[in-house]
Amino acid sequence: MDDNQNETSANTQLVLVDMQCDGTSVVTLNRPQKRNALSAALLAGLTAAFQALDRNDSVRAIVLTGSPRGPFSAGADLGELRHISTSEAYKIQYLKGLSDAITQIRKPIIASIEGFALGGGFELALMCDVIFVAENAQLGLPEVKVGTIPGVGGTQRLTRLVGKHLAMKLILTGSSLPATQFSAYIPGLHVLPAAEVLPAAKQCAKDIAEKSGPVIALAKQAILAGT
Repeated sequence: MDDNQNETSANTQLVLVDMQCDGTSVVTLNRPQKRNALSAALLAGLTAAFQALDRNDSVRAIVLTGSPRGPFSAGADLGELRHISTSEAYKIQYLKGLSDAITQIRKPIIASIEGFALGGGFELALMCDVIFVAENAQLGLPEVKVGTIPGVGGTQRLTRLVGKHLAMKLILTGSSLPATQFSAYIPGLHVLPAAEVLPAAKQCAKDIAEKSGPVIALAKQAILAGT
């Protein structure tokens, strides 16, 4: 039995949901032994958690984080993908179910990143509405190094944020950059000392949750319509 089957059979909680009393919820990727690699089970759990929180009227903002002190996520679980071809891996769009779910969520999702967010992990972060990241964190889309490309909009999202030429360099070489360098190209990226990242993300969520839920949902929809 492989590690992924062990996780499933043991009913491991791959996604932790911590409901706060201030109208927020903290969702934690909980697969540290695999650097929070995005297995099918983790993706299903994360999708279900987001959908449940979106239906919960007591929750008005969501924080998404990885392991304490990192990582956020190493990306797709290559162990699950090793049995299929490159073309098949791209065709199944590994993260598409989660991406589709996130686009339907009316509540703001704030990413809190320590350590690194690479490949599908960085794509997941880019799907979020606000990003807080540790100044020493590494960010990148290295999919070309394993014979594929970012599969669920990472190419477009990164290009919109940093421009064509830097996106070309990063994606075509599979390079990553520290968050401090990314912040020069992404003014809205909140780069902080590692110890301050999660508290700042929680405070941002709390500030949002103090506002009218329907108004926040309308504002989020309007902003996304213009991007």
